[in-house]
Amino acid sequence: MQDNKTKFPINGSVKQISELTGLFDDMWVGKKLSFTIKNEHPIQEVELQGYISDQFPEGNTFILKVDKESKQITSSPGQVFNCSIPVAQSAYQKTKIEVVSEKIFNSKQQGVGDDERDLGFILIHFNIKRGKTAAEYLKEGKKLEKDGDLEAASTIYQQAIALNPKFSWSYNKLGEALVKQGKYEEAVANYHQAVELNPNSPLFLCNLAEALTKKGDRDQAILYLEKMLKIDPDFPQQKKIVSQVHS
Repeated sequence: MQDNKTKFPINGSVKQISELTGLFDDMWVGKKLSFTIKNEHPIQEVELQGYISDQFPEGNTFILKVDKESKQITSSPGQVFNCSIPVAQSAYQKTKIEVVSEKIFNSKQQGVGDDERDLGFILIHFNIKRGKTAAEYLKEGKKLEKDGDLEAASTIYQQAIALNPKFSWSYNKLGEALVKQGKYEEAVANYHQAVELNPNSPLFLCNLAEALTKKGDRDQAILYLEKMLKIDPDFPQQKKIVSQVHS
């Protein structure tokens, strides 16, 4: 692996870049350019910028692939082209990027020179745009909750979950927003996820017991309330939940 202190023109907080294939020293790209990156921040978008030379009088078409996502773009000769793909990739995950050219130019085969390379376009750069972290999404969601926009807050918490499905606080915050909207069944499902990821959190257990109570499932609420009391019998909210469950 090599770091970003290379000739490869890539913008963004990229931690590592795998060995490149299909790229020449003069930034000419062949039939297929392929590499893998590991970014130190979440990735929101990958943008490719390149140039089509006059060797392609009818232009050229490219497919940009970022993991399972792909996008096609066609450009005329003598022009700079841009192609971007939105992604939702968490930090420090490996992301595979490929560019495949529909047409290639080989000067030796065309009888106009001795260059034996198959060439597709000239690479200008890749731009790896930083996305928000799960913690940043939670901060934004909390502000929306404070402003009273519970639906928007719920959407933001869902984005945090999509970015990092193993971050228990996102499920807990989504559960809280759903309870405020009276969506108790959905809240219970998210609190269950939070408890599954962090079964020793008295807060998560307490919130789950409260949501189950509001949903009308007191027997299940009592089970989680008992688990909470075993972990922390002095938990500040326990008296409130106990009274709700047994009322």
